[in-house]
Amino acid sequence: MKKITGLFLKLMVLVLLVFTIFIIFNSLILNKTKERFLPENAMNIYIRAADEVSENKLQVNWKYIAALDAVKNEGNFSKVNIESAKTLGKNFLEISENRKFKNTNYRLLTLDEVINRKSFSEEERKKVYKYLDKLNNIYPITPDKYKAQFMEELIPISKELYNEYGILPSITIGQAILESDWGRSELSKKGNNLFGIKATPSWTGKVLNMETSENYNDKIKDNFRQYSSKEDSIKDYGDFLVKNKRYRENKVFRATEYKTQSRAIERAGYSTKKDKDGNLLYSNLLGKIIREYNLQLIDSKTQEEISKKMN
Repeated sequence: MKKITGLFLKLMVLVLLVFTIFIIFNSLILNKTKERFLPENAMNIYIRAADEVSENKLQVNWKYIAALDAVKNEGNFSKVNIESAKTLGKNFLEISENRKFKNTNYRLLTLDEVINRKSFSEEERKKVYKYLDKLNNIYPITPDKYKAQFMEELIPISKELYNEYGILPSITIGQAILESDWGRSELSKKGNNLFGIKATPSWTGKVLNMETSENYNDKIKDNFRQYSSKEDSIKDYGDFLVKNKRYRENKVFRATEYKTQSRAIERAGYSTKKDKDGNLLYSNLLGKIIREYNLQLIDSKTQEEISKKMN
């Protein structure tokens, strides 16, 4: 009986070991497949191209550019260059003669509209969407389950904020990530304060006294606003920006893409955080977070939805 039990345990250990090796092997193969499909340098070119053609217009989706380019070059991303990528990106922007979108005269075209205008064959159309499907879960930095859920939770309310005030979803979510460390900061856990908004004398809600870092390697204690939920924090964040004239004076609400809006928020003094040499950090940190987790694509999708209604 003992021999049978011993053999059974050895067999179970062996099965578990084989299963573990299988999972690790498949994970490595999947990662290598992703790398082969879209090299990092090509992805960076598409992101840069989309951002450059979007400046002071509307946010173009870099994955749309990549999918079109993949068809053009038969899936060979070694041929990608910044100028050809920008040329493709410009196809998604059209001057709207009838209606003004937010603070720009441009309208964002859908992928279907661009495909139709380029007179793609049905086979080429299918290839575009096949490549786009492969790009679906590709990020400069792939979020883990916790981070993916954190971002997903904030999307609906951030889109509402954009429709009401013009604060881009990428900016709202990016600032929440940056200010709360993905909702893991003590201020976020104890007070649902995702944005580090302080409790000034005019604040009538609950208050938390917490330690904070203002500049390079220093710590101070201050009073911060406390909320009953993340949603309340986001709503108050929008209200806070709108009611403080320095944000309007710095044209925060006139910005139509994340780079311009992040710089405007920095100029308005949302954060005075500096590095050891005294350089402002906020706009660069925020932009980096947005690009790493494809938050600008939420802007693009939201603007595309509104543009379709205008057409």
